[in-house]
This record gives sequence, C-alpha cells and structure tokens, in this order.
Amino acid sequence: MFVLNKLVRIVLLPPRKRGAACRSDEDIRTIFGGVMKTLSLLKIGGLALSVSLLASCGQKNTQAGAEGLLAGDIVGGAKSSASAQKEAGVVGIVMVMDDGMGICTGSLIDKRIVLTAAHCLSEADGAIRKMYVVFGTDISKATRDNVRAAVTGVVNEAFAPTNSDATWNDVALIKLSEDAPADFKLARLPSSSTDAALKPGVKVLQIGFGKAEANRNATKDTSGILRSVSGIALIEKSADGRELHFNEATKGSCNGDSGGPAFIRDTDGKLTQVGLDSRGNLEDTCLGVGIYTNVAVHVDWIKSHSAKLLADNTPATPTPAEPAPARPVNP
Repeated sequence: MFVLNKLVRIVLLPPRKRGAACRSDEDIRTIFGGVMKTLSLLKIGGLALSVSLLASCGQKNTQAGAEGLLAGDIVGGAKSSASAQKEAGVVGIVMVMDDGMGICTGSLIDKRIVLTAAHCLSEADGAIRKMYVVFGTDISKATRDNVRAAVTGVVNEAFAPTNSDATWNDVALIKLSEDAPADFKLARLPSSSTDAALKPGVKVLQIGFGKAEANRNATKDTSGILRSVSGIALIEKSADGRELHFNEATKGSCNGDSGGPAFIRDTDGKLTQVGLDSRGNLEDTCLGVGIYTNVAVHVDWIKSHSAKLLADNTPATPTPAEPAPARPVNP
C-alpha cells in the first residue's frame, strides 16, 4: 500500500523579516496573502521532516517530526460557511519555513489546544520558523483578528511513519499563544461507545483546507479554502483498531487536509470527531482509500498531554521520530 501524507507544502514565500512586530498586519499579509499565488509552485515529493517552532514574539520551541511524501484538500466537497466552521471547531494550520510554507488542518479541542496530525509538525529542508492557526475559511484572507501563533506542541511518542500497513499513531497537539475566538466551539472527542459503534458502512463528514483537485500533480492548486464532504463510508478499522480506512474512490481528503477531522452525528445529534486525517494510498491521485487516525484510541493521550501543555509555560523538548522512507513501497 502506498502511504502519502496529506500535507501541502508551498515554496518560495518570502521569510518573515527579523525584528518585525508580533503578528502585525503587514506580517499577516506577508505570510498569508501570497499563499494562493505560491500554491501554483507546489511540488509533490519526498520530505524529510524535523521541526523547530518559533512563537510569533521570538520564543523558541521545538517539536518532533518524520519524513514522508506530500498530499492535499477535500475533493468533491463544498465550501464551508463560517458558521459551520465555528460549529465544528475546524482550523487551518500554516507552517512558515525557511523557503516556503506548509498547510494542514486541525480541530480546536480547548480554547488553547489544537489537535492535528504528527506529520504536520515536521518538515525536511530546515526548521519551521513560525506556525500559525487560522480561524477563518480562507487562509489567503487571514487577518490579525482570526490568527493565533503556535507557541509549542507535542507529537505522540508512538508516532512511527512507515511504508507498510503498520499503524502510524499520527497524532499531535499544538498550544496557542492566546485563546481562540470566543465564538468557536470545541470539537467533541469520542467515547468508547462511539468507537464501538464505528462499523463498516458508517458514513462520516470530512472537513479540511486541502485540494479540491484529485490529481496531486495538477499545476493549479485549490487548497487553503475550507471545504467539507459528507457520505464517506468506513471500509474497516486497521487490525489493531488504531486507524480507520475510508472509501474515497470518488471524493474525499487530499493535500492540505492532513490533521483534519472526520465527524459523525452521535446519538444526541451532535458532531463528534472520530477520525484525524493521516494519509492516502495512491501516488498520483488523492482518490482511493483515506487512512485516518482513530481518535478514540488516543483520547487518554490527548487529554493528558493537553493538560501538560496548558500547565507548562516552557517549550516542549521532543525526541525525534524515526523517518519515513523517501519513497513509498507497495508491499
């Protein structure tokens, strides 16, 4: 099975000037305003992933990473409204690197904590200099009011990207510099009973900032805008139950959707996040099988490490994860 991360990497974005004011309007425009223009320069390929995060006001933080191939956005989906985004608690994540940017998706689980994929907190050609979380439906139109800087984070210690069918444990947390906007609701984590009800054929709602074009190599890139797609059926759980495999034969997640949620309507009618987008299984197209981390398996880890991040004012010091292969192998 091919395994492709669903991170969008954007090259040639001008770096932030040394000494610039914290999250100034000019800085936000520099970081986000050129996103859609530079997306056309996106190249898909191997990426050795290792991370060091810098907060917007100069505080240095480090984070673990891994190596992998890149993927992108919701294919066959519709644009999400601001109200739907706030109801679901879905956010965009922008990583500013020495020579470009990367885009992932995440979900707000505490007013200062975002849940995302471990491979999003990693990068190959150099350190991640800044990481921002966007509380808007269009990353290119981000403003000072709907952006928060990431100050630190933590990657699951069991994160182990591989080119085999083995589980990745692709889950991480990001701590924000300040509270999320007050009108954003928190994504609800699943219970054991929710997980028990996840049987083949159950359909989910996927939301993300990824590509709307299934061809990974398309010159025109449509990532950076929040979209959702419903009716994505669960094929099966992995043998150890730690991952969810979804039927994305005609629509589903792509580059930029990494870390994004898969929701079900729980018994009380409310959205509950059951999956976290990890990767796909084909090299040239985003269509095929979508592989999501099973959130229920990681709830204890998520809660305990969220509490540690909220209590700790010092940067996390990670242990680097094993790198993924430069190219996937089809077993």
